[in-house]
Amino acid sequence: MEILKNKKLLILGATTETIPLVKKAEKLGVKTFVADPYPSAPSKRFSSHPVDIDCFNVEGLLHLINDECIDGILPGCADVLVPVYEEVCRKSGRNCYINKRISEVFGNKKGLKDMLRKHGLPVVEEYTYNQVKESTFDKYPIFLKPTDNNSSKGMSVVYDAGGFETAYQKALDNSKSKTVLIEKYKTCNDFFMGYLLQDGKVSVTFTADRFVNRQQKGVGTITAGMIYPSKFTDLYFSTIHEKMLQIFDELDFRNGLMHIQGFVEDGKIEFYDPALRITGGQEYLALEKIYGLDLLRCLINYALLGKIGDEDVSSICDCTFGGKYLCNLAFSVKGCKIGRIDGVDYAKTYPTIINVTQEHYEGAVIDRIGTAQQNIFRMHLITDTRQQMRNSIIDLQKNIIAYDEEGNNVMLDGLDPYSWYSNEY
Repeated sequence: MEILKNKKLLILGATTETIPLVKKAEKLGVKTFVADPYPSAPSKRFSSHPVDIDCFNVEGLLHLINDECIDGILPGCADVLVPVYEEVCRKSGRNCYINKRISEVFGNKKGLKDMLRKHGLPVVEEYTYNQVKESTFDKYPIFLKPTDNNSSKGMSVVYDAGGFETAYQKALDNSKSKTVLIEKYKTCNDFFMGYLLQDGKVSVTFTADRFVNRQQKGVGTITAGMIYPSKFTDLYFSTIHEKMLQIFDELDFRNGLMHIQGFVEDGKIEFYDPALRITGGQEYLALEKIYGLDLLRCLINYALLGKIGDEDVSSICDCTFGGKYLCNLAFSVKGCKIGRIDGVDYAKTYPTIINVTQEHYEGAVIDRIGTAQQNIFRMHLITDTRQQMRNSIIDLQKNIIAYDEEGNNVMLDGLDPYSWYSNEY
């Protein structure tokens, strides 16, 4: 801890999901400079040196780094800031756990697909703009998304030709690079996993089954919850893992973290969404509890010292969780102005919960439908048995309810604990 004391760390972005990173760094004695254009951005209030600056202002960030003698840089929780992180590190000579090529492949959904195809791995069926505009196109429903954004921003499900242009423009408007992916819309199982790399050694930190809400027609799905470990873990290791190691080697990806989502259908995992930053799901909070991996400390170490740590982290990483179960349980609401939320104190003292992250409070206006803005809570539960997990989910979903100003229940359907428990998904 002493080796980090008084070092200066620039963090790009100040969302709620970035708060644990800021808190961890400050606890280690690091002086954090949290950059975000919005003065009231959530994680700024935990930073010793909040900075009001647009994170796309590379020259401004470089001046800040020089003027304040900042020692290291980390991205927060936004995909669009990953290329900025790489560029600012490269131009300032600071430690960076990715290079430009890694950013182009794992920081962009199209770059990912191109690399997966190159290595013979399956990808989601894709269509061009011109194909969809043909009068003979008959592949609806289709899914449109920007290649370089996250939290379901700019995503739409299109069921016929009449809705295509509006959805295409929406995706375009939410893409920094102005590129859009048009894919087959899939409703199969969803797989999620994480990697940690240390000096070229790759560890799988977790696997999970992701459950989504599809109640809202025409927009992207939003996460209802994830349960770890995934029932598809063995499928991943037997069909995908070795080729992912080859990709990491080709890109000279030796240190850092990555997360990736994929569909599971007909015995194949089709990866579709990578992330080179901490996730909004905050799995790292549970990894430290379950098997002792302090992922945030690893990232801070690398930014400030140029190494993940002195110990071999692969010796403790256990994506099976030693037989325990973890649930990242999301609570989401319909478009509304929140009038009241019941069950908050109940959740904070619940015996199987290790963390409650509250995104919105009474009075919040929820208006970005089909995005993560609809999520009002995220809770992490750890249990020893499947039955304990099922019962905990049922109990929490029964007691945590949000209402609009007229007193109407505005909760969206959550994770179905019965289908998970019976493995019928």
